[in-house]
Amino acid sequence: MEGLRLIKRGAESVIYEGYFLGIHAIFKKRVSKSYRDPKLDKEINEQRTMYEARTIYSVLKAGINAPAVLFVDLANFTIVMEFVEGAVVREYIDGRKFDEKGLRELGEKIGHVAGKLHKAGIAHGDLTTNNLILKDNGELFVIDFGLSKRTNDVEDFATDVHVLLRSLESVHPEAKDPLFEGFISGYSIEIPNYKEVIDTVREIRMRGRYVEERRSKASDK
Repeated sequence: MEGLRLIKRGAESVIYEGYFLGIHAIFKKRVSKSYRDPKLDKEINEQRTMYEARTIYSVLKAGINAPAVLFVDLANFTIVMEFVEGAVVREYIDGRKFDEKGLRELGEKIGHVAGKLHKAGIAHGDLTTNNLILKDNGELFVIDFGLSKRTNDVEDFATDVHVLLRSLESVHPEAKDPLFEGFISGYSIEIPNYKEVIDTVREIRMRGRYVEERRSKASDK
């Protein structure tokens, strides 16, 4: 793509920054897989591109902050979205010193966003501080819906929360407790049955520990 600046290259997509009709924009292009039949690859990437664009539309319709879709180029598996000015939450946390109150307030904002997504029947699929952007005015935006799905399954919502908690533990261990406490506070306002979701998160984590213990025992033999 000419005139665009490469931002990120991943296994599933490549992200560029540039301008679309004079608007500062992000271009997300899905990657073709050489091991797939070309016809099947085209069909899969077209479907996933359209699905993601429609999910973003649903997110915006539900009143949740997300980048507006400016254009969908199915032939090139590309979604053009508005560029959201702000700080990626992971970098925002790493680059500043917070007291517990500030971390709880940030966690509460994340909880509200996650709760609104789940209330709209959408599981993000990769809910980490890398996929949240905080604007200067305090608004929180959620990005990257490449792994999202439409669902009303508590397990899917709990998996979102589990992914977030794992990311806090690995990337922000010192800030994890107040962030997650704030998250629960915000999430519980949006989701009346939040306790069922959190209980399922505990079950998912216990299953993960059981698998890890089995692997550890097997490797010791």
